[in-house]
Amino acid sequence: MAKKPVVVIGMGEMGSVFARGLLRLGHPVFPINRDTNMRKLARELPDPRLVLVAVGEKDLIPVLEKLPRVWLKRLALLQNELLPKDYEHLGKVSVISVWFEKKKGQDSRVLIPSPAYGPRAKLLAKALATLDIPVKLVEQQRDMLHELVVKNLYILTTNIAGLRTG
Repeated sequence: MAKKPVVVIGMGEMGSVFARGLLRLGHPVFPINRDTNMRKLARELPDPRLVLVAVGEKDLIPVLEKLPRVWLKRLALLQNELLPKDYEHLGKVSVISVWFEKKKGQDSRVLIPSPAYGPRAKLLAKALATLDIPVKLVEQQRDMLHELVVKNLYILTTNIAGLRTG
């Protein structure tokens, strides 16, 4: 029996890692880039297994504003600077805070297990496991908030250190 398709919005370095893991699980992956008509694709794929938004920080809100309503119940987000205020109005969203680096032309480099929360967290964990990228499942929303704040602090600290050291 064929597995349900997944939609990946943003096929940069991170989106491509997740797409590869999902493909290894047997899910057909439908990539969305800036030129893709999401409403048209949502009519063709009204009930995907997952809709993963893997876009850069500046593109997150515009993408969420254009996201077809039918996909909201399947939504998962990954973002370096993500906080609940960015997504809590969308309902039961899955979130993953990635703690691996992916640079062009290089394999992923794991720093620590990536925490994931929400109804699609197990699917994200299984997909990344096919690539030997560990995920820590988080059960409580308040615990995920803590994980997101830690990641935001890490990003802020590395950016400030980068300014200091060049």
